[in-house]
Amino acid sequence: MTNLPIIHNAISASINFGRYLRILRALMRQEEESRRNAPMESILELMEPVILIVTLCFFRFMFERSTSPTSLISPLGGSIFLFYASGLVPKYLFIYISAKRIGPAIGTRSRFPIERRFDSLIVHVILRLIDFCILGLVVFSVIYYFDTREAAPYTFTPMLQAMAASTSLGFGWGMINMLLRRFVWGWHFLSMALNRGLIIMSGCLFLPDFLSPSVRYWISFNPEMHAIALFRTAFYPHYPKTLLDTNYLMHCAIFAVLLGLVLERLTRRVGT
Repeated sequence: MTNLPIIHNAISASINFGRYLRILRALMRQEEESRRNAPMESILELMEPVILIVTLCFFRFMFERSTSPTSLISPLGGSIFLFYASGLVPKYLFIYISAKRIGPAIGTRSRFPIERRFDSLIVHVILRLIDFCILGLVVFSVIYYFDTREAAPYTFTPMLQAMAASTSLGFGWGMINMLLRRFVWGWHFLSMALNRGLIIMSGCLFLPDFLSPSVRYWISFNPEMHAIALFRTAFYPHYPKTLLDTNYLMHCAIFAVLLGLVLERLTRRVGT
């Protein structure tokens, strides 16, 4: 008889969890329908990193060292396409989670009576992760087939860890953006420019370990640099790891999630 309350609580928890999953499925179907109504918007968003990779390779070949046989060789050797893709794919995952999806989700009202704002955030993050898993699979498969066999990762563990860290960082930064947009006019456009400007400071286009000590010191404070370095170790077994600090990245990711949750709760209470 003493086990009856425990059994009752377990049954209630399972029922509530099943109801919550049904809410998420309904929201995902709603989001998928809205995407089908405007398919070009979603396609163009995902094409931005692809266009940037191709453009960077084009300018590198045409204007930097077009007469050199090593014009399309990365700083680590091998394909420059793979080098840029392994840096820009995780970076754009962070950008789109922090700016493209979390912002609109915060600003919309509930579409179902039992829907909470946090449910929309979870759906947006899940769908964006699915989008970038598909994007990464297509991009690296194309590079593997047409350019180099090194596009097949040696191990998936650091790749998954880097994607989880970028997602967590994007979640927290998106919440900060949401709050600042309420008080700073034009912050939405400023944050978009800042996110893309930090591509240079995140090590997407070069190796931070090869820079001067003073520059390395300041870049090392950017957690996205560590996430990109960790992501690249899945493709480059001998990737330089002088600056890579997984403990710092993990602490920043956890802090970003906690900060995001706190801000979501506070802004929900004040009605923003």
